[in-house]
Amino acid sequence: MQATPWLAVTILLLIAIFDVCVLMIPIPIAPEFVEGRLKLSGPHVGVAVGLISSAYHLGNSISSAMMGDISDVHGRKPVILLGMLTSCVSVVLFPLSTTLWMAVGNRFLCGFFNANITMTKSSLSDLSRTWDADRRNMVFGYLGAAWGLARFFSSAFVGFTSGIMLPFLPFAADNPFFFPCFASSCFVLLTTIAAALFLPETLPLRSRENRTNASDAQITRFRGTTMLGRLRDLKHFGGSALLKLLVLHMFHQGLNGGIVTCFVLLLALSDGEGGYGMSANEVGLVFSFYGVVGLFFQVFCYGPLCKTFGIRKSYAVGTFLLAVGSICLVLGTELVTVSNVNAVRMGIVMACTIPQAIGFMCGLPVLIVLIANASPHDVSIRRT
Repeated sequence: MQATPWLAVTILLLIAIFDVCVLMIPIPIAPEFVEGRLKLSGPHVGVAVGLISSAYHLGNSISSAMMGDISDVHGRKPVILLGMLTSCVSVVLFPLSTTLWMAVGNRFLCGFFNANITMTKSSLSDLSRTWDADRRNMVFGYLGAAWGLARFFSSAFVGFTSGIMLPFLPFAADNPFFFPCFASSCFVLLTTIAAALFLPETLPLRSRENRTNASDAQITRFRGTTMLGRLRDLKHFGGSALLKLLVLHMFHQGLNGGIVTCFVLLLALSDGEGGYGMSANEVGLVFSFYGVVGLFFQVFCYGPLCKTFGIRKSYAVGTFLLAVGSICLVLGTELVTVSNVNAVRMGIVMACTIPQAIGFMCGLPVLIVLIANASPHDVSIRRT
C-alpha cells in the first residue's frame, strides 16, 4: 500500500485554509469599511457589502474552468502559485481602496486569478488515485473541515485586529483596516514559499501528455467547450449522481456565502436598522465562538455522527441545523429591541450560532466527501 504523502497533503490543506482566509477577509470589516473608508451610508451599505462579497465569487466562477484546463496542460503547481501570489497582492491593496469600484475590482481580480479551491481538490484527487476509500474519505474530510474552520477563525482574526494602526507607514497610518489584511497577506506569502519549495507537482508530465493524446478516447471525450458540454461529459463519466451532487454543491456553497454575508450585516447593523449593533471587534468575538463550537464538533462529534447515521443523513442533519440557526438569528433581533444590555445581545447571538456552526461543519465538508466518493478514480474531474 502506498504511503500517504503527508507533507504534500499538509501544504495543500494550508493552501485551502489561507484561500478561505483570502475569501473571508473583507467580510467581518465590510460594514465599517464601507461606511468609514468608502464614505457610504444608509441602504447603500448593504448593497456595497453585497457587491464586495460577491465580486470574488464572480471572478472565480468565470475563470475556474479555464484555470482547470491550463492546469491540465502545465500542471497544478503553477496555477496554485499564481493564485497564491495574486491573493497576497490583492489582500494588501484591498484596504487602500477609496471607492466602491476599486474595492469590487480588487476582489474580482483576486477571484479571477485564484482557482485554488478547485486546484486543491484536483491535487488531492491526483494524489489519492491509488488510495483505498477510507484514506480518500479521511483526507477529503480534512479538506472540508479546514475550509469550515478557516471561515470562522480567519473572520475572528480580522475582527479582533481591526483598528490596530501602523503609524510608521504613511499610507496606512490612519487606516484601521490595513493591519489585518497586511498580516493575513504575510501568512499567505509564507504558505506560497512553502508550496514553491516543498509541494510536488501532483500531475506528472506523462499524465499531461496523455490528456492531449488524441488516441486516449476516454480523456479526449471529456472536452466539452460549453457549459452544457461539460455537464454532459460529467454525467457520462460520473453518472447522474455525481452531476446532482455537483449542482447541490454549487447551490450550497452559494448559500453559505450568502448566509455569512447576511450574518455579518445582521450583527453590524444598528437596532433601528434591524440588527444587533455590534462593532468589528465584537463580530470577531462571535466568530471565535463560532470556530470553537465548530472545532469541538469536528473533533468529538463528527465521526460518531457519520458512523451512526451515515454520510447522507449527516448532511441532511447539518443542513437542517444551519437553516434553524439562521432563522433563529433573524428572529433574535426582535428580542434585542426588548433589552439594551450588551450581554443579552451577545447571549442571543451565541445561542443561535451553535446550530449554525454545527450546520456549517456538517454541511459542505460532508458534501465534499460524497462528491469524492461519487467521482470516478480514473478520470480527473474539476469540482468547482
